[in-house]
Amino acid sequence: MTIRWGLIGAGDIANKRVAAAIRDDPNSRLAAVCRRNEPLLHRFADEFAAPGRFTRAELLAASPEVDAVYIATPVDCHLPQTLAAARAGKHVLVEKPMALDPAECQQMLSACAEARDGAGVTLGVAYYRRFYPVVQRARALIQSGRLGRVLSVACVTGNPNRFGADDWRVQRSRGGGGPLMDIGSHRIDLFLHLLGEVHGVKASVIDSPDYEAEQAATLIMRFAHGAQGVLQCYFGTVDAPDRLEIIGTDGRVVVEDLNAGDLTLYTAAGQTHEAHPPAGNLHAPLVADFVAALLRGRAPTVSGQIGKQTSDAIQMAYEDAGL
Repeated sequence: MTIRWGLIGAGDIANKRVAAAIRDDPNSRLAAVCRRNEPLLHRFADEFAAPGRFTRAELLAASPEVDAVYIATPVDCHLPQTLAAARAGKHVLVEKPMALDPAECQQMLSACAEARDGAGVTLGVAYYRRFYPVVQRARALIQSGRLGRVLSVACVTGNPNRFGADDWRVQRSRGGGGPLMDIGSHRIDLFLHLLGEVHGVKASVIDSPDYEAEQAATLIMRFAHGAQGVLQCYFGTVDAPDRLEIIGTDGRVVVEDLNAGDLTLYTAAGQTHEAHPPAGNLHAPLVADFVAALLRGRAPTVSGQIGKQTSDAIQMAYEDAGL
C-alpha cells in the first residue's frame, strides 16, 4: 500500500526537506500541495510532481486522493488545519511545536480520536531529532546504566537570524512565543525522550527590544527520576550552537553539534569518540516512521500525546516566567 500525502504549506521546511522525504519514501507519494500563492504553488508542485494543487487547506483535506496530510505552516494554523483534516478522515503529521498551547493540543487529540465515527485517525508531531542516531546512542547509554545515575541533561541552542517584528516566529499570536517555542521545543522533546516525564519547570526569559516574544529563555526542569534538564535558547546569536551534555555519576556524554552527530563519552577509564551522523534528509526517518505506523496499525514514535507533553512543559515555563 502507498500512502498518498497532501502537503499543507510549501514554504522553507517543506521545500528543503519534507517534500523530498515524502517523494523518496518507497511507501509514499506526494499527491497534493496547498499554498495560498498560486504561482509559487504551481512551481513547487511541478518540482515535486504533485498532481493535486490547492490554495485552501480544507479543500486539500477533503480530497479523495489524499490519505494523510503533513502540516508545515505557522503554529497558529496547526489547530484549524488539523481539525479540517480530522473531519475529512485524514491522518495528520504536524510540524512542531504542536500548537499554540496545551488546550489547542487537546482539541487536536480529541478531533483525531473522534474522527471516522470514532475509529480515529493517527496524529503525529514532527520532533525529528528523536530519530538522530546520536540521540539514540545517548539514550542507550542512559538506559544501560553506563552513565550511572543521571544527574543532568543540558542543551544550548541558538538561531543567528535577527527576525523582524513581522515574522510569525516572534509573534505570540502566530508562533506562541519566541525561541522557546521555535527551537527550544525540539530540545524539550529530547529531554522527555531521554529522562521521561516532567515534574516541574523554573524559567527566566529576556525580552526583545524589537518584537513581542522573548529573545532568550533559560529553563531548569525536574524529571520523574530526580534528574534535571537545563535549556538555554536564543534568537539573534552570532552562531547556531546546538550542544547536548549528559552528566551521570559514572559517565558524561558531550555532543557539541547534534546535527553533526559526534559524541564523546567520558568515564573513569578515559574518553572515547564516536561518530553517529544523521540521515542526509533529517525528515526522512520521521516520515518513514509515520508511514510504518499507518501500515502496521501502531502509534508513531512521536504521537500527538507525546507532542503535547512538550507544549505542557513550555506552558509551565511561560507561566513561571510571568508570561
